[in-house]
Amino acid sequence: MSNMKLKGLLISIFLLIFCINFSYAQESGKEKKEKSSITKEDKKEKAALAKKEKKEKAALAKETKKSAKETSTTEDEDNEGGDDKNFGPIFDGASISLSAGMNVYFGDIAAYNLFPRPSQFGDHVTGAFKFSIARDIKWGLGAKFNYQRGSLEGTRKTGKNSSVKSFRNRFYDVSLQVRYLLSDALFKKNKDGRFKLYSHIGVGSMWYRTQLFDTETLNTKDYEGYIEVENSQGLAQKTLSDKTAKARTWTIPYGVTLIYRYNHKMDFHLDFTQSATFTDRLDAFERDWTAKDKYDYIGIGITYNFNRTSADAPKKRKKKTAIKDAYSDDESTSDNSGDIKKKLLGKKRRLKKSKSDELLELRLKLFETQLLLFEMQYLMK
Repeated sequence: MSNMKLKGLLISIFLLIFCINFSYAQESGKEKKEKSSITKEDKKEKAALAKKEKKEKAALAKETKKSAKETSTTEDEDNEGGDDKNFGPIFDGASISLSAGMNVYFGDIAAYNLFPRPSQFGDHVTGAFKFSIARDIKWGLGAKFNYQRGSLEGTRKTGKNSSVKSFRNRFYDVSLQVRYLLSDALFKKNKDGRFKLYSHIGVGSMWYRTQLFDTETLNTKDYEGYIEVENSQGLAQKTLSDKTAKARTWTIPYGVTLIYRYNHKMDFHLDFTQSATFTDRLDAFERDWTAKDKYDYIGIGITYNFNRTSADAPKKRKKKTAIKDAYSDDESTSDNSGDIKKKLLGKKRRLKKSKSDELLELRLKLFETQLLLFEMQYLMK
């Protein structure tokens, strides 16, 4: 019986050792397989991320090169308007401009109050041009000298029983004006902006010749800046001579100028100026109860700036959409990489949990085998 007990104990010990070794071998094999699978997945994901980063970097490099080329070309286009030649400190902020447009007359022979209708343009709107020299001084203030030349016309029936009268006026005027950068006062200052709005007011003088005549008979009714030929004095059809001094009056011009900065040398502008005169005989017709005559000038022109350099040129908007997209792609890839890391961590945690569960199962199995061995020992007794 003692030998049988020893044999049973030896067999139980052998079986216990065999089961423990077998369980640990299975556990180590599973761990190795799981570790190898995790490392392979990590390597694949890292390789994919590296490829994506290389592609995105290449795309960014291409976009930056394109943007650099575009900026260089835009700067070259801006510099085509002229060189950066400096004419001296006197010409700092100085410019010359030339414009052409139309004159609109306001007076007793005007058949409208605010502005002529399109059908009245032929009888009341005439052509004109203006030459200006300007210089910016300080705090948005500047000075401007203008020379304007043109004509004025009007047609109207001056009374119920009177005939239709018309007049022709040929004039030129000069004026000295003060201008102010109104856009800086009304809106936010923007040195790189393309649009500038100036207001101006000044004092000038106008020289003119006017002939008032009957529209149907063409007989001269009155005149300014002419003299009658001796043979036609007292006749209905008068002959006028311009061999005398022109009529003259003072003017007060005021208005606004909208400037579009094309490049560092050239500007385009829209000029609106109204000139109030000190006479009611601009049309050679006078009434005691009416206001003094006026005329408007509306013109489009071009301006050349002397000492303005390429650094003063208006900046063009860069195309940042491609670069922004590239950066957003980078952010998305970084977000994706973060998601991948989270997934990997989750997998590792799950693997850890599964390992702990397997260890518990192995322990339970070993405990069961031990119980079986004890039972066998008791049975063998």
